[in-house]
Amino acid sequence: MKSFSELARKRKDHWLPQGYLRGFIIPSRATRFRPLYCFDVRSHKWEERSPKEIAYGKGFYDYAEGTDYSVATHPDSVFGRLEREFPLIRDEMAANAFAKWEEHKGFLKEFMQMMRTRSPLAMRQQEEAARKLRCATVTHVSADRKTITLDSLEGRPLPEQAVRNTAIRKMLEEVQAGSSWMNQLDWCLRYTDDENDPIATTDQALFVIGTVNVPQITMELLRHPDTLLVFPLSWQACLFGSTRKFDNSFDRIDPKLLERVRRDQKRFADRLVIAPVTF
Repeated sequence: MKSFSELARKRKDHWLPQGYLRGFIIPSRATRFRPLYCFDVRSHKWEERSPKEIAYGKGFYDYAEGTDYSVATHPDSVFGRLEREFPLIRDEMAANAFAKWEEHKGFLKEFMQMMRTRSPLAMRQQEEAARKLRCATVTHVSADRKTITLDSLEGRPLPEQAVRNTAIRKMLEEVQAGSSWMNQLDWCLRYTDDENDPIATTDQALFVIGTVNVPQITMELLRHPDTLLVFPLSWQACLFGSTRKFDNSFDRIDPKLLERVRRDQKRFADRLVIAPVTF
């Protein structure tokens, strides 16, 4: 029988949960084998895909080879609750035409935080940060444990195995830390009921539009008055966050805003755009 660490490695890890992706299937395509369209940023081509064929990597959330999984926090234990509950909450909101979405605002912020931190872009940023760290080996600890001796006073880069594990650990810590930074923003939901003019998403899910376009979401960027955070919930609904106060927390989406969001999704997506229709 295989150990847990063997079973946990080299799986088909989806950074966009399939339950999230199913929300972008419009009713008229629900019976199709491949009901979604996927735009590849590199090839600039649309292809029909099923949720299980999109946004995954074999062993994407694996720790480095040789890691003791019995003492490591596994991503499943951090992602599981949010992944399971999101489709249920989204469907509940849709049943009320999203008018009562604010009842679930706290959960939606948690889910957005998870989706932000688990994306390929965020993982690369965590690895880049880990490669800037420096380390040394402790060669001796005094009897009173007040003094330690290092093998060198000049720190050296982390080995790649440590870079990988540090990136995974930091990513999970950010998910568990919660979404308090989102409380500094005002949030609104905008919806559509037009299958021919639906909302799309990207492999980053949560992204920024505004006068300043950078891949990394920083507090300085968030505080900019022109910054608008965008998080698509489904083909019907999208959350927007800003330091500015919205006139209405719930309204039909302006077609011009929706057009701009989709345009920026194609321009700034890291890898993929996932949509109910091509555009």
